[in-house]
Amino acid sequence: MIRSMTGYGRKESTCENGGRLTVEMRAVNHRFCELVVRLPKAYAMLEDHVKKVVAQKVLRGRVEIMITLEQPAAADRAFSVDWELAEQYVQAARQLNVQFSLKDPLTAKDILSFPGVIGQEEENFLPVEDVAEWLIATVQEATGELLRMKEAEGAHLQTDIEQRLVQIEGWAEEIRQLAPQSVQEYRERLRQRISEWQADIPLAFEQQRIAQEIALFAERADISEETTRLSSHCEQFREQLNKREAVGRKLDFLLQEMNREANTIASKAAHLSIQHYAVEIKTELEKIREQVQNIE
Repeated sequence: MIRSMTGYGRKESTCENGGRLTVEMRAVNHRFCELVVRLPKAYAMLEDHVKKVVAQKVLRGRVEIMITLEQPAAADRAFSVDWELAEQYVQAARQLNVQFSLKDPLTAKDILSFPGVIGQEEENFLPVEDVAEWLIATVQEATGELLRMKEAEGAHLQTDIEQRLVQIEGWAEEIRQLAPQSVQEYRERLRQRISEWQADIPLAFEQQRIAQEIALFAERADISEETTRLSSHCEQFREQLNKREAVGRKLDFLLQEMNREANTIASKAAHLSIQHYAVEIKTELEKIREQVQNIE
């Protein structure tokens, strides 16, 4: 069964000490497989592990993976003061007061509000070794949610495409039935014109020459190979739809071949109904192409 390249997956998980982990995935169309991971800086070293887990399941498309971790509420929040930086701010403030004759005093509140003076201690984050296994397990569950949505959308795409393939095969069969009439109608038109010419000017036409002309037309207008290949491509297309692998590019290639056959039929056929069916086939192929752009 095919899968759509678009989808969404989300999973939340909590650990025993009260930390909450959220993994959110958004997948969109892309020619290749591109994984973008956004992790808290303290756990950036886990990015490759996350990509490996997702890449095992997602074969094509761009997937944005957003991971957030709320630290345990009971954890003590320790803060540090950069005393050297604070001293530099104070010295700069004193120089400004002297330089511009300012009298406003600098308070501790002012100093603490300056960038970089106060910050949270990094060691208050949960250790990487305590988070790694938990995080990867949650990523796997979120990936499962993503795949379920991609497969559900893929099922809708497959149903729509298969219905259009049946329609195309039906038109191809109509064209096969009409093809002999094209030669017969040409033969009748040619004989009618010869009769009209002979009515005005007595001319002698060799029957062999007329037969050769009809044979040449039949050869030029022969579309049996094109209709056969078109039906074969439809069957190959249907087979690809039932494979559990990335088939989007193969389907796109088959569509190009099918469109080429339809163009050849339209150009070679000298029958109005055949040309009409060829146009209908090309229209359906374009609709299928739009759907294939979203297949993994």
